[in-house]
This record gives sequence, C-alpha cells and structure tokens, in this order.
Amino acid sequence: MTDDLPQPDLHEEFVALYVEHQVAIRSFVRTLLPDPVDAEDVMQTASLTMWRRFEQFQPGTSFRNWAFQVAKFIAMKHVARKARDRHRFSEATIKMLAEHVEQQDERLAGQRRALEHCVEQLGGDDRQVLAVCYSTGVTLKEFASQLGRTPNALYKQLGRIRAALVDCVQRRLQAEGIA
Repeated sequence: MTDDLPQPDLHEEFVALYVEHQVAIRSFVRTLLPDPVDAEDVMQTASLTMWRRFEQFQPGTSFRNWAFQVAKFIAMKHVARKARDRHRFSEATIKMLAEHVEQQDERLAGQRRALEHCVEQLGGDDRQVLAVCYSTGVTLKEFASQLGRTPNALYKQLGRIRAALVDCVQRRLQAEGIA
C-alpha cells in the first residue's frame, strides 16, 4: 500500500461518506463548471484527491463541506489551466459560486431535516398516502380505487397533508433560525 491511499480501516468510512454525499458534490461541481465534460473531469480528480487525502478529514466535521472545499480547489486549478479560453469562469466567479452553493446547500439540508421530522409527525394513514403518492408508480386514481375512495377525496386529503407539512416545515425552520 502506498502513502497516497487511506488506511484499510478508513476505506469503508470514506466509501460510506462519499456515497452519501456524491450527488451533492456532483451538483456543486456542475454549478461551478457548466461544461459537463469539464465538470466530470473535475469530479473524477476531486474524488481521487478526496480518497488520497481522506486521512486529513477531521471525523465529526462535515464531510460534505470538506468535499466541497476539495472540489472547489480542483475546479479553480482546472479553470486556471484553461484561463486562456474566454468561455471559462474566472477564479473569482468560481469562489463566488462556491460560496453561494455552500450557503444554499446548508439551507436545503435544513429544509430536508425539517421535512423528515414533519413527515414523522404525520399519522399513519397520512404517511401511507404520502408514501404511495410520491414513491410508487401508482396513480392517485388507482390508489383511490384500492382504498375504495374517490380520487377527489384522496386529492383533498393529499392537499391537507401538503398544507400541514408546509406549516410544520416553516415552524421548524423558524425555530432553528433557518427561515
């Protein structure tokens, strides 16, 4: 094993954290580099860099933020190499976009946590309606038929659930100082 690679006991930890945050990291990189080919190149280089430097990651801190910083650094290096091309973002633009995306990511993470909490607070029937309507291929009409209800009644229940979730999420975000 070379010095560039994390120790075997860190392998599983890195993979678990990377898989959990990969979509957010990829979105972050795509925001910084609108060219999909450039973004993919940076994503691959950033992933390899994260892997090689995982021992530098401080357990208990945000892996996502650490990964964003690594990706931002790699993106800035990529931009610097291609600086002669007038269709590339400047380093200042990359920094500004990165800061904006990081702020938005924190806000969205707070909204996701609040929504998860609020869904857990729903009654079993409402949670079932929500789950079937949003995570299965069953149409509202088919689901209403399965329940022996009219589609209109189920649609109204779904509207009440949505309104309750919006209110709950807003209250939760205000309580956390995120809203």
